Amino acid sequence: MGAYHVKWKPLFAVLLGLLMVEGIVFAGTFQNNIVESPSKDQPPISPISKKEIIIKMFVGKSGTRTAEQFLQKYWDKLTLRLNLEEFKDCTFVGIALKPLPGGMYSPLYYFGTEGSGYADPQVLRESFIIEATRFANLPREMKGALGEEPPREWNSIGRISTVTTSREITTWRGERVTVYNKFGADFWVAEARMGYYYYVYMSHEAKVPSERDFPKDFRVAVKEVRERATILNPLPDSAYFGIGSFKPEGSGSSSEPTVTWGLNVDIDTTGLPNAGAGFSETYTKGLAFKWYTDDIDANRDIEFQFYDLKKRAWLGSSPAWGQIFITHPVVVPFVRKETPFHMVELRLRAEADFVYEEDVPVCGGHGCWVSHQRHSVRAPPVEFTVEMYPWFINRK
Repeated sequence: MGAYHVKWKPLFAVLLGLLMVEGIVFAGTFQNNIVESPSKDQPPISPISKKEIIIKMFVGKSGTRTAEQFLQKYWDKLTLRLNLEEFKDCTFVGIALKPLPGGMYSPLYYFGTEGSGYADPQVLRESFIIEATRFANLPREMKGALGEEPPREWNSIGRISTVTTSREITTWRGERVTVYNKFGADFWVAEARMGYYYYVYMSHEAKVPSERDFPKDFRVAVKEVRERATILNPLPDSAYFGIGSFKPEGSGSSSEPTVTWGLNVDIDTTGLPNAGAGFSETYTKGLAFKWYTDDIDANRDIEFQFYDLKKRAWLGSSPAWGQIFITHPVVVPFVRKETPFHMVELRLRAEADFVYEEDVPVCGGHGCWVSHQRHSVRAPPVEFTVEMYPWFINRK
């Protein structure tokens, strides 16, 4: 069945979050290397192990450039390719390469930025090690079906993780509060009669401090988040989104803190993760949001919008102060078999808007009072292009 005729069926919800594999203990030996800029004086990191997995870490302002040089050796063997120049503001780059049949490698790209109190170098290292461990233990093949399509073997072809931007807010008292826009994606591919399906699972987090960490007389909340996926292949009929092959679809509202959209049937617990969205503290009562999928070009350009994020109360509603909002939209590009290298080039973008409010004393000719001033702010977007090459499929 061609991708234009894919139909989706609602299924049981699964927990929000990235696909997790229990345990973080390796067996075997890692090729563990850390490359740092000469100006950095970082503590050593304990070695970790997994047979044949290649691990590299690059620290400092020149990290992305050095990482790019390292990848040249593997460039023609990677199932996911990135232009690391798009990540030049990152000061930490972690790369894990997992061997595949035919001499190919499935990569994990991990990006971090020091500063703004978000993470120091050692925290970034430790976080990357955890990510690399999960990636190394992720099954290479998973069985699953898309709607009424027959079950297929899905091959994991890589992951992009923890690309983060931030915006600092200065309160009228001079205190500094930072909000974050964090984005990544997981990628799978399955072979069909006419071509290949890609399953692209996006992970977008708009992060604010919890209420207990607010400065005095200050509040901040996530206002809206948006994700966009655009296919860049020059020939529209060679690579496209099948109609309905993205989630969420259409528009709607949720009276619950989270909502999920099932995309798979007849799969076990190792199957692909479902699309979803919601507040991180799902047990909190009264949280609600709306969503809208804008099919700018239903076959080439899709944007997801999650907005009107709020907390309901007896006397109306307010922004969801102190609540982190997470989305996991999914797109399924399809590429015809005659497309060179069976390749899809995809542009991904994530944006996050925030709202904050301050109680500011104001004095005038008739005395003093408190002004409840509300402002909006946007963290810098995260945007990058990824090239997907499933050329190992026919080399088993």
